[in-house]
Amino acid sequence: MKGLLEIYFTFFKISSVTFGGGMAMMPILQREIVQNKQWITDEEVIDYYALSQGLPGILAINVASMIGYRKKGLVGDIAASLGTVSPCILIITILTSFISNFRDIEIIQHAFAGITLGATALIFSAIVGLWKKSVVDKICLAIFVITAAIMFAFDISPVILIILSGVIGILVKKSGLRA
Repeated sequence: MKGLLEIYFTFFKISSVTFGGGMAMMPILQREIVQNKQWITDEEVIDYYALSQGLPGILAINVASMIGYRKKGLVGDIAASLGTVSPCILIITILTSFISNFRDIEIIQHAFAGITLGATALIFSAIVGLWKKSVVDKICLAIFVITAAIMFAFDISPVILIILSGVIGILVKKSGLRA
């Protein structure tokens, strides 16, 4: 039971201070889960994020669910998922009861603008971290550039792009190509 409470409260804490969604959660998750608790590795975080991008549902919950499952099976999955959504439910409940009264106050608007910028910086930090771990040679760079170009040029589902990138990665590995 102690392990489940630790999982729940770890994800509760991470989710409580994360503004901006699942990608904004990555640097905090890496510090808490990878560095401090050493439950998983940096490579596993990247894998969980990549897999979660192609799954239905909320990125943060999908990643938390995988980590919880890895740590304690199905009950760990449930504890991590509940820990991730609990702060959101509390914060939304509290904010919705007050926000309509303060929505037009200029300082509140500025605060939300600042929070958005802070979340953007966290997402950028996560991208840089992913880049350093994932783009390790010229072939990886080529896969990234081609995938990004397709994504920006065409309206293709991210699921298809992730699957396509995975297939290309397998084919490159099987062919023995090195950059």
